[in-house]
Formats: sequence, C-alpha cells, structure tokens
Amino acid sequence: MRSTTATTIKTAPSVAFDAMADARNEIHWNSQVSESELIGEEPIAEGSEFRTVNRGKAYSAVITTFDRAKRLAFEVSGSAMDISATFAFEPIDDGVSLRGEFDMRPKGIMPLMLPLMGPKVRKDLAAQSRSFATFCERVVDVGRDLDRGLGDLAQLFRGALRTQIVHVRRNL
Repeated sequence: MRSTTATTIKTAPSVAFDAMADARNEIHWNSQVSESELIGEEPIAEGSEFRTVNRGKAYSAVITTFDRAKRLAFEVSGSAMDISATFAFEPIDDGVSLRGEFDMRPKGIMPLMLPLMGPKVRKDLAAQSRSFATFCERVVDVGRDLDRGLGDLAQLFRGALRTQIVHVRRNL
C-alpha cells in the first residue's frame, strides 16, 4: 500500500530535516511510538540505524538517503511489515513544505488486513504529519528564545540541546 502526506512547517528546512533524521524524536510527535534509540554512534547520517517500538512492535529503521535539508529516506523492517519512507523538504517563504511518501509492504496476515485499514492508516499518517510540524515549530520557538538569551553560546550548543529543550518544554 502506498500513501503520501504533505504539510507546511514554519521552520527552516534544516531544522525539520534534522528533527526527522533523528528518529529518537519520534516519541515526541508520534503517539504510536513508545521507544526509539540510535543503534551505533553519532553523527546521524546515511547508514544510521534506529530501533523503535511502534504500537508495541519492534522495528529497525535505517537511513538510506541523507541529503541534508532536501531529501531523507528510511528503510523500516518489522515483523508485521516493511516500509520505505521518503521525505522531500522544499523551502518556501514561511518555512518548509514537507512531502512524505510511504510504501508499506505487509507480512503474514497483514496483507489481508491492510487494504481494509487503508483509510485509517492514511488518517493516522496525516495526523502524524501535523504533529511533526507542531513539534518542529516548538523546537524552533524554544531555540529562538535560547538564542536571544544566550547569544553565541546557544548557537554553539543548539543542536546538542535540541532534544533536552523539547523535553523541558513538554514538562513546563
């Protein structure tokens, strides 16, 4: 089953790209993901692998395309299905246009169920896309506040602090 999403995000393409490339962020914007960890070392780049738990099922996600701020792709493998996910980031006047393309290849009994679940899957993907946009916009807001308050020091550590910033903001 194939599906696409499109959303506009009020942030720089590089911010949205970095937030999507680091799949550890998914726990903050995808309500179905309960765990996500980087397997291996930073920096995140083509070949980086993540282990996630989505709807109680473990998945492995590997970055297969990493063209910063332009194009990002993951190959996702799990017991229920494999997914190819590609994201295109296009700069626009007020931020970035993000288009996601998903090719879901169900396994086991899932090929029988997925066509029936298609409308719900598409609705969930659209909701996740909106949630991702909100997540990115909040990261930028907090980052801007830090930049104003801490100047060059905030710029230097902004990338390293991004996850902690989101965590603190969510708990305020």
